[in-house]
Amino acid sequence: MAQALAVRKVMEIAELGLDRATATDRAVLAFARYAEARIAKWVQFPRGVLLFLMVPGDLESGWFYLLDRVKRVFYSLDIEQAGRWGGYREDEFEPLALAFGLKHLAERPRALRAALANRF
Repeated sequence: MAQALAVRKVMEIAELGLDRATATDRAVLAFARYAEARIAKWVQFPRGVLLFLMVPGDLESGWFYLLDRVKRVFYSLDIEQAGRWGGYREDEFEPLALAFGLKHLAERPRALRAALANRF
C-alpha cells in the first residue's frame, strides 16, 4: 500500500486573534476551539508541537497537526494511504507517528518548512 505525507499550512497563530507573545498552550487550545475538536494527544518539543485532534464523539476522526513554535504556524499532516479516506483512531497515533517520523518533524519543524519550500 503506497503511503505519503502531505503537509499543508492551515493558519498562523495571528489568524486566531493571538499575538506572538501568546503562550504555546493558549495557542493550541485556541486552535482546538477553532477546529471544534478535542485534543486527544499533545506532544511538545522546544521548537514544535505534534497534535492529534478528534471530533468529539467520533472515534475515527483523528487528524495530525503540527505547530511550528518558531514561525507560529499550524500545519495539517495528511497521511495519504491508498484506500483510506478519513480520520484515525486514537490507538493509531503512536504507530503512525513512528512510521512517518511525526515526532521528529515536531522536534525539527524546519524540515517541514524546507519540504514546503521545494514544492512546485
